[in-house]
Amino acid sequence: MDMPVVYADLNLPRTRKPKQASPSSLHPDTCRCPRWHRLALKLGCAGLILLVLSVIGLSVVLVLSLLQKTPAEKSSMEGQENRTKTTDSPATLKCPKDWIQYQDKCIHFSQTSSSWQEGLDDCKEKGATLLLVHDQEELRLLQDLAKEKDLSFWIGLSYSLPDKNWKWINGSALISDVFKIAGEGKSSSCAVISKDRVVSESCVSDNLCICQKEPKRETACNDS
Repeated sequence: MDMPVVYADLNLPRTRKPKQASPSSLHPDTCRCPRWHRLALKLGCAGLILLVLSVIGLSVVLVLSLLQKTPAEKSSMEGQENRTKTTDSPATLKCPKDWIQYQDKCIHFSQTSSSWQEGLDDCKEKGATLLLVHDQEELRLLQDLAKEKDLSFWIGLSYSLPDKNWKWINGSALISDVFKIAGEGKSSSCAVISKDRVVSESCVSDNLCICQKEPKRETACNDS
C-alpha cells in the first residue's frame, strides 16, 4: 500500500558566517618598528639636544671671558700701546752747538793745532773720535770746508805696521776707491785733509783735527 507524501515548509535560520578580522587601520606602506628602535630614536634625539646646549654654553663662556679680561692682561695691553705710541712719536736728530750735521754724524773742526795723537785725545774728551770718511761725496764736503778755512786737518787714518797699509782707527783698511793718499806711508805717518787732496804727514806735526760723533735723538713732546 502506497504511503501518502506529506510536504512541509521549514523556515530554518541561516547560519551566519564567522566574522573575519578587520584589516589593520595602518597605511599599507607603514612598517611596524620594534620597541627598541623607538627607544633608540628617543635617546638619539635627547643626545642631540644635549650637544646643542653644550655648544651654546661654551660659546657664552668664551664671549664672557673675552669681555672680562684680567688686570694683568689689561696692563700688558696698555704697556704695548704705550710702547707703540713712543715708537710712533716724531723724533729728530740734533747735533751740539758748533757741530755740523752730515748724514748720520756730527762733525766738528777744532780751533787749535796739535799732533795726531793729541787731536785723537781731544776728540775723545768731546765724546767723539777723529773723522772716518766713507765716500767721495763726504770727502768733497770736507775739502770745501777746508778750502774756506785754508787749513789742513787730521782725520782718523794712519799708516800701520807690519801690515804696511793705511787703516782707520776702527781697524778697517782704507778703500782706494774713496781716495788715494799723496806721499809716502811710513811707520809714523798719519793722513791730513787739505783743500784739494789727502796727504801723508808725520803724526807729530801740528795740524787742526776733525772730530765726529753720533747726533742725539730728541723726541718731540706733544703739548696736551
